[in-house]
Amino acid sequence: MSRSLSASPDLPFEITPVTFSESDLPATPPAKRAREHIPNYDDDQPNTSMNSGIFTATQTNSSLPAESMNTEINSSRQPNSSLPTEDLPHENENDHEEHVHGSRDQENNAPESSDVTNVQMEPNSLDINSYSGSEINDRIKERLIQNRVPDISYQFPIRKYIDKRAKERTINRSCSRDWFNKFEFITYSKDTEGLFCLPCVLFPDTSHRRPKKLISEPYQNWKNALEDLKKHSTYDYHQNSVVKYKSFISTNLDPSRRVDISIHDNRELTLRQNRLILRSILTCLEFCGRQGIALRGHRDDGYVFNPPDDKADITDNEGNFRGLLRLRVDTGDNVLETHLSKCRRNASYISKTSQNDFLCCIKDFLQDHIVNEIKNQVDGPYFGFQCDEVTDSSNWEQLGIVVRYVKNNKPVERLISFIPCETITGEAICQQLISCFQDVGLDPTMCRAMTLDGGRNMAGRQRGCAACFNRLYPKAIHHYCSSHDLNLALCKSCEVKEIHLMLDSIKQLGIFFKYSPKRSRRLEKAVDDINLIRPLENQIAKSKLGLFCETRWIEKHTTLYDFDIMFEAILQCLDAIAISESNWDAKTVGEAYGLMKRVTDSTFVAAFQTVLYFFGFTKGLSKKLQGSSIDIVQGYEMVETVRQVLRNARSDETLYDTVFQKMETMATVAGLESLHLPRHCSRQTQRSNVPAETAQLFFKRAIFIPYLDSLLQQFTDRFNHLSTQAVQAFKILPSRILETSGSETSSIMNHYLEDLPSPESFQQELRLWRQTWEGCKLSDRPDTIQGTLANERTCGYMFPNIRKIFTMLLLTSVTGSSVERANSSLRFVKTPFRSTMGSTRFNALVLMFIHTDIELNYDKIIDMYASRHPRRMLLLNPLSVSKLLKMDYIFCCCLF
Repeated sequence: MSRSLSASPDLPFEITPVTFSESDLPATPPAKRAREHIPNYDDDQPNTSMNSGIFTATQTNSSLPAESMNTEINSSRQPNSSLPTEDLPHENENDHEEHVHGSRDQENNAPESSDVTNVQMEPNSLDINSYSGSEINDRIKERLIQNRVPDISYQFPIRKYIDKRAKERTINRSCSRDWFNKFEFITYSKDTEGLFCLPCVLFPDTSHRRPKKLISEPYQNWKNALEDLKKHSTYDYHQNSVVKYKSFISTNLDPSRRVDISIHDNRELTLRQNRLILRSILTCLEFCGRQGIALRGHRDDGYVFNPPDDKADITDNEGNFRGLLRLRVDTGDNVLETHLSKCRRNASYISKTSQNDFLCCIKDFLQDHIVNEIKNQVDGPYFGFQCDEVTDSSNWEQLGIVVRYVKNNKPVERLISFIPCETITGEAICQQLISCFQDVGLDPTMCRAMTLDGGRNMAGRQRGCAACFNRLYPKAIHHYCSSHDLNLALCKSCEVKEIHLMLDSIKQLGIFFKYSPKRSRRLEKAVDDINLIRPLENQIAKSKLGLFCETRWIEKHTTLYDFDIMFEAILQCLDAIAISESNWDAKTVGEAYGLMKRVTDSTFVAAFQTVLYFFGFTKGLSKKLQGSSIDIVQGYEMVETVRQVLRNARSDETLYDTVFQKMETMATVAGLESLHLPRHCSRQTQRSNVPAETAQLFFKRAIFIPYLDSLLQQFTDRFNHLSTQAVQAFKILPSRILETSGSETSSIMNHYLEDLPSPESFQQELRLWRQTWEGCKLSDRPDTIQGTLANERTCGYMFPNIRKIFTMLLLTSVTGSSVERANSSLRFVKTPFRSTMGSTRFNALVLMFIHTDIELNYDKIIDMYASRHPRRMLLLNPLSVSKLLKMDYIFCCCLF
């Protein structure tokens, strides 16, 4: 009698039917024995209806740790609830196999979800039989390979085979652990109790017809296993799968060997090397630009290293740029050396075209840096500007434009561009300014101040640049350059005839020594001779007399002081040339004699000492006005201080006595016994003819008083506009706010009404402002705009209107000295030896030469270059660049 047990749908595992006889029934009740063998059996589950009989449920072992069982599985894959079973009496080549013991794995139902989810997997869910014939991700493949051999505690099931030679007519066979070492491609399935070929399952080769055993069906013929496994390892489809299998293992042990990672790493390595090459090239370009030296030489193309004999002459001067490239290679730049040695001639990135492309990116970077600083101001993107035209070495009119803005409560002035001008009319210059601002990204409507010189094309009332710009943008207030005002005041005051003749004599004296090396050496010898007899503290420190500059009045101050120090040496040199020495030509002797007579005249001495004395008051003012950080209030205070000192000098009778003593001392050095009166007549038109009894009184009436009155008049006439604008700030400075009346504050509000953030609360804000400083000492109250903005009491939240007014005032440049200095820099960049260059190249070199404090960001410059000029060289990773650069790069690549 035999009984069989059918599987119930309520049980979470599959029951393998076993045929047995009643004599084999154990004493233990079937239901209890089944519950003891079922893992994780839940007593609350409904009872399974079963026939009388017995079943076996074997729990498979697993060597995987519990924490490693989490994996991503597809919930759409249904649990393998019914595995195919074999007929127990199985015959294969006259060998009768008796199925003695079988087991099936129990599976939990997967969560129903269309997405890949993480679930806690049971150990047996990583059985190779569950994934045969299905898609497997890399993570599962790795886990299956790691667990291809059952753990050491697992006992392989035994199968009985009929063998007539055996005593009991049967023999026992099972899977051997030695096979896993001999055949590294096999794995064991506990579900099916058979072997599978791991490479053929995980990496199938579908180009060949393959048998089912070891691939889709388990191999269980333990009797012939060695022979069949050796035969399987020789098939082509298996060997192809093994190649993929080994590649997968090697890439998991060393991820850098993966194809995608290898491609990515090679791409990143190439990208880094290419960018290092461009950084070396940019370093050489920057060095030339910062130092103001030429890049190109006699030839600027061809091979850098080992040129063929028929291609280049090694004696040719290739320029500073290519020389710097060789210098970097000699100092150990291996990346650059490899590139220049092996690159193609049309992909060296050092040609004049590539230089221009790099310099264009550098120019845009510097301009963007300045524009971003303007736009990132706390009080808004407001700015002022200076402009002036200058003729370069190629006889082109260049319009220099300098912008002024506030950074960290301090004014900053920077050159933004040079623009070549075909015409220099006021309308043309105005249009050039507007185009320049728009090209660099500035809004002309945010301009609040402009500082120009007094030329007709700049300051003309109807068609000047300032008038045209002000009609388009009324908020931009025109301010006349105070340095030009000071120069004009000094020039006009020197129209006193004696003063004018004295300055002309010094000018001719500078020319006499400047353009003759022989005369210069003779003057140096005279200085050395005098220093030999003088004590160390009184020696002459100068040995050369400079030219008398007509435009740079600070240079005029310097020339006058040098002449005063070298006066004795100059007289000795002129006397030697004109009288003592005979090795000079007649023309030189005549000029020296004439100059000596002019500088030893009493009128020359009186005029020189008068000008030297009053220039002592204006020298400091001239230097201070050339600074870029001075504000309108500081400029007004300095000018007002000098003007007040001059007024006091006009009423001080003892001041002239001090100056006259210096006149007599200089006359003594000149060999005069005393100052004498010039010839007097009843009618004189070419020189002063004032009545006087003594030389002291004559020179006071003829030179000292007229020059002082002229200087005072010029200061009064030319600096009134400065006081008009500065008074707006004076009224609300902490040092003067307590003296300001209500009507004066109303005029301030009306002047800045459109720019105030909260004009409706301006009067209340002024009351709070006055109350804030009322209890402070006078010494604690700031008297400058910068000091007020930097003070902690000037809170932008509490006093937004007042802070905005001070910021607007800081935008006004007192002088145009910054653009004048920029114009002077042209002679270092655009020389007669390199006068032909494009506007972009010229601007890049000038900006680098002037803005030495702005550090170049090579990475940004290379990104700009790569996005604008796509080449063979890989310079950008499209996945890592910004969105804007990525769009430009893709667009340029499509065009390319």
